[in-house]
Amino acid sequence: MDWRALQDVVAVAETGSLSAAARRLNVSQPTVGRRIEQLEHRLGAVLFNRTAQGLSLTKVGESILEHAKSMGEEALAIERAATGANQQLQGNVRISLIEDLGIYWLPKKLGEFHDEFPQLLIEVHIDNQNVNLLRREADIAVRLARPDQADLICRKVGELNFGLYASQAYLDKHGVPEKPQDLKQHYHVGFEMETGPVSEIKKLESLFHEDHIRHRSNSHMEIVEATNAGLGCGALCCFIADQHPNLHRVLNNKLNHAREIWLVTHAEINSSARIRTVYDFLGKAFEEDSERLKGQE
Repeated sequence: MDWRALQDVVAVAETGSLSAAARRLNVSQPTVGRRIEQLEHRLGAVLFNRTAQGLSLTKVGESILEHAKSMGEEALAIERAATGANQQLQGNVRISLIEDLGIYWLPKKLGEFHDEFPQLLIEVHIDNQNVNLLRREADIAVRLARPDQADLICRKVGELNFGLYASQAYLDKHGVPEKPQDLKQHYHVGFEMETGPVSEIKKLESLFHEDHIRHRSNSHMEIVEATNAGLGCGALCCFIADQHPNLHRVLNNKLNHAREIWLVTHAEINSSARIRTVYDFLGKAFEEDSERLKGQE
């Protein structure tokens, strides 16, 4: 039996399609489909109902799903144990973090790191949603809230401040809001609900008239560019927005918002020399830049 096919079954069952499962597993869609078909042939049973709406488990598929999940968890545990025991300062370390930090902050820090540790390869995974460290979707994650999952090691390394910004052209056309109530007359550039804390997004959007929320995006960097283009007022990371001479912070000290920065890894792999080295380096780098990330430089 091809054990990878059982991993495919779990991924398809959880995502609902071959294409989404292939993206999660980082393989091609035909590969996933072929392995599942071969597994069905070997078992002499159909595992998925194939419809226009996607794939759904048959009764036989449901009966093997939990076993396949258990096997996957055990395989990940073996991988984490082996990784944690590795004391060589070579190999790759995958870091997951949001666009703001992954594009505007991390690359400037890695030159010094690679000079000191030339045998280590850093893989950067940009994602505005949290990855699953238990599934080894990343070795180290930078998160904007303390995680509550078990078996994770986490360390608060600073704060990331956001403020409300607008371009000079927008302010010339629509005026400068003097108090939060003035925002009802202004336009807003905002996040998709799935890309950030829903309660905070709703709270900010409530300051604007619902008909004036004219633009949303799942990309932090696109929101920076949309705000810079004069589409409306946007909540932007201060250390990034302050680098744009055309952007101005409005209602300063009235709508600022701080998010805690947490450095996170799995307890079982933290004993790995290469992962611990990257984890400690990032912690030091964040602390050195603490004032800049707060938007106070």
